[in-house]
Amino acid sequence: MKIAIMGCGVVGSGVYEIVRDMSERLYKGCSDEISVKYILDKKNLDEEKKALQINDINIIANDPEVGVVVEAMGGINPAFDFCLKCLNSGKSVVSSNKQLVAEKGEELFEAAKKNNVSFRFGASVCGGIPVIRTLFYGLAANDISSFEGILNGTSNFILTKMIKDKMTNSAALKLAQENGYAEKDPTDDIEGYDAARKTAILCSVCFGKHIYPDEIRTEGITGISSEDVEYVDSFGAKIKLIGRGKRLENGKIYAVTAPAVIDGNDLISGVEGVFNAVKIKGNKVGEVFLYGPGAGKDATAGAVVADVLDCVRAPGFDSTYSWKNGTKNDVLKFDEYETSLYVRGYVKDKNRAVSAIRENFDEVKFLSRNNAPENEIAFLTEKKKEKDLRTAIDFIDGFTPATVIRVN
Repeated sequence: MKIAIMGCGVVGSGVYEIVRDMSERLYKGCSDEISVKYILDKKNLDEEKKALQINDINIIANDPEVGVVVEAMGGINPAFDFCLKCLNSGKSVVSSNKQLVAEKGEELFEAAKKNNVSFRFGASVCGGIPVIRTLFYGLAANDISSFEGILNGTSNFILTKMIKDKMTNSAALKLAQENGYAEKDPTDDIEGYDAARKTAILCSVCFGKHIYPDEIRTEGITGISSEDVEYVDSFGAKIKLIGRGKRLENGKIYAVTAPAVIDGNDLISGVEGVFNAVKIKGNKVGEVFLYGPGAGKDATAGAVVADVLDCVRAPGFDSTYSWKNGTKNDVLKFDEYETSLYVRGYVKDKNRAVSAIRENFDEVKFLSRNNAPENEIAFLTEKKKEKDLRTAIDFIDGFTPATVIRVN
């Protein structure tokens, strides 16, 4: 079986190396050995890869020897058009591109179904952790009611440094960049967009209908301060950037990607550094916890090659490995969901503000930290619809909120 690789950056080059060096054991169940015939990329490649390099997608699309195409280009354009062309040419496509899957997955499934080929994307969420494969196959006998997870290693590294090493947010970000965990422009990671795309994919897989990133309430970690870390630590909890999806009794889906206060006894609270983790709840299995490297050349490329092997071993469209189109009414407005909130802010008159807070909430727990300024207050609310809690915050006389975080 010949394959083609579109994009030979970190992931694409990792795929090439794994296929080049694959042991006989990995070919089990395949009709023949797998080899790379083409690498589509415009940049200069090393001598070994240059012999396979092309710059015309039509060469891949029109070559009957190529059965599977790996997309590792990133972004939507031209990745979407190239994938569509390959699927319509009767070739299965494997992608690690979370943006492509999150925004165009349903269209790519339709093309795959029409041409009786596969579109697979196991590496698009959590890199080397087989969460997609587990959801589609390992938990196939379950109705999935919810998931929550740490889906972005960069933001988790920053929060870990803030929690363990008492670093400021900006200092931890700088360290992440120096270590190669964050890009020069880290916006996608620290503003939650990367994790939101992965949350959208997991919602689509878990609940069977396409949920788009722009339907998901998305908040980043830029507003999290050392003060917040201290207050949350005072009652044995930690702050993590969490992607969540939950199917409600009325059929609506609650989907949020945002910082959350996590109890210290929760397994997710102990996930540190650049690692990812996902907790899944099914009606038969109960709770499943998956943990591992969420990115990295070898881990992600290994997940891509696993999908390639599936395409070779079982050619044709697999209706299990897909979802249907959704509607804009599938997702619950985020502030209609019941939650409790951690709130920190500043007051003009502390006694007056404390009194006003007690009047505005049925239940409230005030928090403390060492060396807090006199005009700073932090507290936890009772559990209510988020919109009602936020309205109550707005009506606290003389109070200016600085941070508001949902409590898991």
